[in-house]
Amino acid sequence: MSIFRKTLIILLTFLSFVSECPAATLKGRAKKKTTTREDPQPRFKINPSRKPMTPPSVSAEAAEDPILKAMPAFTDMDLPTDNQMLFSRMNEKDFFQPTFSNRTISAMFGYVRNPGPGGRYTRFHEGVDIRPAERDEGGEPSDVVKAAAAGTVAYVCRKPSGSNYGNYVVVAHDLFGPPFYTLYAHLASVADDIETGTVVERGRTLGILGRTSNEFDIDQDRAHLHFEVDLMVNPRYIEWSKKKGDGVPKHGLYNGANLIGVDPVRFFQFMQYNPDLGIGEFVQRERVAFRLLVPAKKPLPWIKRHPFALTAPVTDETVAYEISMTNYGLPVRVIPRTKSEIASGARKAMANGLYPLTYANGAELRNACVCQLLYNRGSRWGLSTKGKEWIQQLMF
Repeated sequence: MSIFRKTLIILLTFLSFVSECPAATLKGRAKKKTTTREDPQPRFKINPSRKPMTPPSVSAEAAEDPILKAMPAFTDMDLPTDNQMLFSRMNEKDFFQPTFSNRTISAMFGYVRNPGPGGRYTRFHEGVDIRPAERDEGGEPSDVVKAAAAGTVAYVCRKPSGSNYGNYVVVAHDLFGPPFYTLYAHLASVADDIETGTVVERGRTLGILGRTSNEFDIDQDRAHLHFEVDLMVNPRYIEWSKKKGDGVPKHGLYNGANLIGVDPVRFFQFMQYNPDLGIGEFVQRERVAFRLLVPAKKPLPWIKRHPFALTAPVTDETVAYEISMTNYGLPVRVIPRTKSEIASGARKAMANGLYPLTYANGAELRNACVCQLLYNRGSRWGLSTKGKEWIQQLMF
C-alpha cells in the first residue's frame, strides 16, 4: 500500500471520529469557563466599557421584571435615584447620561473623556452621571435624589454659581469601617430640611436632579445626577491650603481637591457580593500603577484615617513609607520600610526632598494621563510638580 493511500485512510478515519464527537467535547478544553449568574465569585467590571453586571440570582417573579433589584443581603446602600437600570438587562444607556460626545463611556468613572492620540482618553471623571427617569411637562427632570446610605450631611452648597458641581450635597458614612462620603451634584434644588449636621437614613430626600453648574451649561436633554463615592485626602486640608498661600479653600474640606473617588459602579457591585466587607477591602483590591517612598518623619494622616491601608505595624526602625497608588493617585497600600530595605540612592533622594518611585507599571500608566501626577521620559517615570504637591497634601 502506498504512503499516499495510508495517509488518506488515516485522515478519513480521523474525520469520521470527529464528526461523531459532541461539539462541546472539543471546545470545552480550549474554552475558558464563563461566569454565570449562579457563579458565587463573578468577575467584576474592570473595564468601564463593559456592561454593568446583574445580581447573581433572582426569583422567578424578578426574572420577569426587566429591572433587577439589588440582592436581599445588600440592604445598607441603594442607588441615589429611582433609575435602577444599573441592575437591569436593559441597555446601559438607560442608566448613564453621556456628554455631548454621546459616548456612554463618558458618563462612567475613570479616564473616559477627551480621546487623544491612539484612542486613549485623557480626561478623568471622578464619578458617574445618572440619567433622569422622570420629567415634568416642561421637560425638566423631576427625579428625587436620595441618600444612598445612612449617614450625616457633611456639606451643603446652595450657590450653584460657586462650584462646577452647582448645587451639591455631601453625606458622610461610617457603615463599613473607615469613613467615606457620597456626593450628589448638579441638583436643581436642595431639600429645605437638609443642612450640615442633618442625620439621614438611607432613602432620605436630599434634593431634585438637575443641571446646575458654574463651569459649563448643561442643557435640558443632558441633565443628570453626578454621583461620587469618596475618601477624604487630609482632614487638615484647610490648613494646607493656607500654607500654600491659596487661602481658605472654597467649600472647605469638601473641596473636590480633597475628596478622591472610587468607581461607584464597581463599589456597588463589590458590596452586593461582599455585604460583610467594606470600602477598605474594596480599595485594597484596586490595581496599583506606581509606588513611591516618602520619609516617615511623622504619622501619615492617610493611614490614621484609613488604617486598612497599612500592611504592617510602624516601629522605631521605620524610616519611610512605601505608598502604592492607582493611576489617578488613590493610596491603596502603605508599607513601612526600614533603612536596610531602602537603596542608598533612594535615601539620598528623600534627604533632598524628593519622593523616589520604586515601581511603575508602564502599560497601566500609558493608558491614563495619571492626572499629571507623573511624567514620562522614554522608559523612565518620575513624579511631576503636581505629583509632589499631591504627596505633600497627603503627608501634611
